[in-house]
Amino acid sequence: MTKDLIKRYLTFRNITLFFLFSIVVSMPLSKYLTSASQILLAATWLAEGKFDEKWRRLKMRPQVLIFTLLFVIPLLGLLYTQDLSYGIHDIKVKLPLLLMPLVLGSIRPLDRSEMRIILGGFVVAVIVGALVSVSIMMGIGPSTYTSDRESVLFISHIRFALMVVLSVFILFHYIFDPSTSFRLNLCLVPCALCLILFLFLLKSLTGVVILIIGGWILTLRWVLKRNDIMIRWFAIVGLATMPILVGFYLSGQISNFYTIRDEADQLDKTTVKGNPYWHDNANPMIENGYHVGWYQCEPEMREAWNQVSKLDYGGPDRKGQEIKYTLIRYLTSLGLRKDAYGISQLKPEDIKMIENGFANCIYKNPKRFSVRIYETIWEIDLYRKGANPSGHSVTQRLEYLKAGWAIFLDHPIFGVGTGDPPKAFDAKYKQVNSRLDPAWRLRAHNQLLTFLLSNGLVGFIMIITAILLPMFIERRKSKYYILMLLLVTFLSMLNEDTLETQAGVAFFAVFYCLFVFADGTE
Repeated sequence: MTKDLIKRYLTFRNITLFFLFSIVVSMPLSKYLTSASQILLAATWLAEGKFDEKWRRLKMRPQVLIFTLLFVIPLLGLLYTQDLSYGIHDIKVKLPLLLMPLVLGSIRPLDRSEMRIILGGFVVAVIVGALVSVSIMMGIGPSTYTSDRESVLFISHIRFALMVVLSVFILFHYIFDPSTSFRLNLCLVPCALCLILFLFLLKSLTGVVILIIGGWILTLRWVLKRNDIMIRWFAIVGLATMPILVGFYLSGQISNFYTIRDEADQLDKTTVKGNPYWHDNANPMIENGYHVGWYQCEPEMREAWNQVSKLDYGGPDRKGQEIKYTLIRYLTSLGLRKDAYGISQLKPEDIKMIENGFANCIYKNPKRFSVRIYETIWEIDLYRKGANPSGHSVTQRLEYLKAGWAIFLDHPIFGVGTGDPPKAFDAKYKQVNSRLDPAWRLRAHNQLLTFLLSNGLVGFIMIITAILLPMFIERRKSKYYILMLLLVTFLSMLNEDTLETQAGVAFFAVFYCLFVFADGTE
């Protein structure tokens, strides 16, 4: 009996589904298990044999081979690259773009129940990852936790945010499916709402923007399918109003940032103790409307700080920054002067915040998304005033884009090759005398630009064609899942090198091939 059960369930089909399930479940939790599961999935595909049958399926579906151009184009880029070792590393990272279409494009498509199991496992794994992150945010985790991005332990916080957004869209699909029972919706709706809340707790600008745009498009899609004119009219008015409300909110945040709360003609010359102040009028930085350069008395600060903290005034904080500058900015954000009296007004929680490297009192309530908005405005303001953008996630990307675009213009037809972008960026940063510190002179952080500078305009056109054409041939251009995946992917490409990392490639390759080539529910 046991042998019969083993023969019945231990089939190549079930083993294939198991490893596919393992890939999507491990994707938000372990990049190592994700890689191992992909290798085992490919090994199962090879062990099964039936290559004649699989080849017939692939020949009948040229769109599968078209998609593999995403792997072939970088492979051809090795022919004219100088840094072959980095090029080979890049090809290894992109290997799922070859394996996934060959495997999922040549097997029997997944039925409805199989798709539910695969997608359900992914959503549950994302929820588990989110719960771990929230527990760390609450203090149950590493003592070195100093920022929300560090709360995502397993993969990049940006990649994880993309998975959270896709999970929300998957949940929405089942929530609004008429066949979904009321009892199941009692579970799905809170899960979707909690994941949305988590995105704001994580303060992922990329994730929140994609979620808002995706929600806007989904609502518009639903409205256009309605026959009731009144419902369509009210919904369209509401959708048109949303960008206006977002604009008002952002303008309010900007206005609040630039509201100056101290005056230049009322600067005192001495502290309460009678020591002279130094007013650094050349420092353009402001914190919460107060000038960072005003009211500084370093001898008093040094003595007072060393009395209240075990971290020396001349040393680093727990983020590795010079603690005196963290202290100066933090005191400024409270509207306090940078002297002994100012430090005496600090509460124990303020001292701990400074020691942990937080330079503004707004981080006392780090769960507010407005904190991330403030950070972005602060970075852009500082950048416009000529400050070094190193370490600032938004403004240093502007430097990356400038350098990347210049590299593309130098090699517009075929690009610099698969392995040469790092060296090309290093050379370009030196050529333009970039303000970025050497440690922050990174790549484009824009996948579309990376396609251009690596493979040139010819390769770029072929790559975009390889992404878009298969879904038209498969007649899935209006399918919900593929629309949401492309939305998440392309918007993330504007801000990240999505297909240059192991997690990003696995995420895109697996779900694209699953939704376009392996979904048999239609």
